[in-house]
Amino acid sequence: MSKTDIKQKPSKTALMAALHRAIANKEFGSHRLGSDNLAEYFLPSHYKFFIRFKKIRANSKNKLNKVLPGMHEYVIARTAFFDSLFIEALNNRIPQIVLLGAGYDSRAYRFAKLNTDTKIFELDIATTQNRKMKSLIKARIDIPKNVELVPIDFNNESLNNVLEKAGYNRHERTLFLWEGVVYYLDPESVDATLEFVNRSSRHGSIIALDYLISSSESNRDEYGNKEFFQAMKKHHANERLMFSIDEGEAESFFGQRGLKMIDHWDNEEIESTLLLNEDGLLSGKIIESFRFALASPTNN
Repeated sequence: MSKTDIKQKPSKTALMAALHRAIANKEFGSHRLGSDNLAEYFLPSHYKFFIRFKKIRANSKNKLNKVLPGMHEYVIARTAFFDSLFIEALNNRIPQIVLLGAGYDSRAYRFAKLNTDTKIFELDIATTQNRKMKSLIKARIDIPKNVELVPIDFNNESLNNVLEKAGYNRHERTLFLWEGVVYYLDPESVDATLEFVNRSSRHGSIIALDYLISSSESNRDEYGNKEFFQAMKKHHANERLMFSIDEGEAESFFGQRGLKMIDHWDNEEIESTLLLNEDGLLSGKIIESFRFALASPTNN
């Protein structure tokens, strides 16, 4: 499938992430492990019907785990991680939040009552955004006046030009959330985005992202790796994995691009911090090749 195809169809990986979040919400309720109570509104009607039933949810989760062991747990942990950053930014009244590849992110709507005056920009491919807007309208979820849905093709359009037209202010502190995106971009697009963050955001801004380590595909023995790469090639050929960072080289990677890494989590830290249930027990393992990182611009 060509690059043109993904421009013509909504993202399948974004839809699958919404399915994982919706199942987690039914399983854990409003607990941190299942916080996205709006995820189901972005699902096809037959998905929404079937996940109402506990037995079907359990079967679906088992099937998902056989195909992609560790992915369900990873999406749960990733959602909790980015939720916490989003809430903290709203509580601190940060002027701007930019969602780079928003997909079916629902934070602007779930946490609308916490938002006093933060401007939120949701960026993604037009096809995914159009489906998202239709889903919101159907669910009677209002788009707050301080939220802008901005279409962009990250591999071919200038982030600077797109954001400037949408009303982005480079002189304001900004939180950039880059969730579940960078591994689908070519290295040049990743560099262009990081350069923008470094040169076009105020001191104190932060970019948070998740990424894959470079040796992931060859390290087939690590939990979930083999199945993850097989599934991506078989079922998501139009969303190829193109970017990674060498293990242990994240700080150097960001430094070379004018950013200072301020926090980093490996798979074990992600699990022990974000996947403990209410009894304090680990609720599952994630695919071992994923990492979280936070960095801040130094060139301003």
